Amino acid sequence: MNKKDFTFIVPAAGGSKRFKSNKSKIFYKYKKKALIMHVIDKCINFTKNIIIVSNKKNFNEIKFLLKKYDNINFTIVVQKKPKGMGHAINIALSKVKTKYCSVIWADQIYLSKITIKRTINFFMKKKSILCFPVYRKKLPYTYVLRDKYKNFKDIIQTRETNKKIKTGESDCGFFVFKSKILIKKLKFLIDKKLLYTTKTKEIDFLKSFKFFNKSGLVSTIKANSHKDAQGVNFLKDLI
Repeated sequence: MNKKDFTFIVPAAGGSKRFKSNKSKIFYKYKKKALIMHVIDKCINFTKNIIIVSNKKNFNEIKFLLKKYDNINFTIVVQKKPKGMGHAINIALSKVKTKYCSVIWADQIYLSKITIKRTINFFMKKKSILCFPVYRKKLPYTYVLRDKYKNFKDIIQTRETNKKIKTGESDCGFFVFKSKILIKKLKFLIDKKLLYTTKTKEIDFLKSFKFFNKSGLVSTIKANSHKDAQGVNFLKDLI
C-alpha cells in the first residue's frame, strides 16, 4: 500500500456519557498519553492524511495535541450538533481527496497494527468497496449477520434490538473503503433518511453497510486477537 492513497478518519465528537469522566474520554490519560493519541499513533503507520471529527468543546484540546506530530496532514472538522456517527463521517468525507479512506473509532486503542495492515491488504486483494476485521466474542455490542453462503449481510447494534446475543462476530471499530463510493452512497442514504436509528434517533454509520453490500463486495477478515475488538466505553475497559 501507498500512504498517499489513504486518508484516515477519526470520529471524536462523542459525549462519552458512559465513561463517567469530567471531560471527554479521548483525553483520558492511559499509559501517559491521551486515548486519542494511541489511535493517532497507529494511523500514522499507514497514512499521512488524518481527518479528526471534533465537537466544539474538544476542538482546542485536539488542536493542541496534534502539535507534537510532524509531516502529517491533519484536518479537524467540527460536528456542531450530535447527530450520530454517520453524520460525523459524512462531514469528514467532504475533505477526503484520496482514492481510499479508513474510519477508526477514537477509543479503539487495542486495535493492533497487524490487524490494520492485514485488513488493508485483504481489501486491496479482494477489490472490495468495504472491508473490516471481525472477531467472535461473548455478548458483542455489534454483531455481523451472514447469508447461507457465509457472506456478509448486515451488521446490527444490540442496543437497537431486544435480542441478547450470547456470542457473535463483532467489528473492531476499523473500516476501509473506496472513497468515491463511500462519499456518494453515504450522502444518498442520509438524504433519503435511511440510516436513522429507532431508539437513539441518530444517523447510524453501521446501518449503511447493508446498502454497500448491494453495490459491491463487502468483505471481512478475522482480527489477529480478541483485543482488537475491545473498545473503551467504560473506565473498566482499560486493561
